[in-house]
Amino acid sequence: MKLQRADEMEQFQNDKSAKSTYIFFTLAFLLWSAINLISKGKTGWEFTILMIGNAIFFWSRVFYKRKMK
Repeated sequence: MKLQRADEMEQFQNDKSAKSTYIFFTLAFLLWSAINLISKGKTGWEFTILMIGNAIFFWSRVFYKRKMK
């Protein structure tokens, strides 16, 4: 199986899809954390997963931005 490099249109579509997915998962974990905070008084693992995911996202943006310079 040979992998092909994505053209500009596929890269654009992947970027849009990734953005939508990121927003969905961020809001879902945030809502889940808020519901648990209100009902149980603590956030649980979902908030930890949200924070780790956001840290990885922003760290990778900084990394790739510096790599492009």
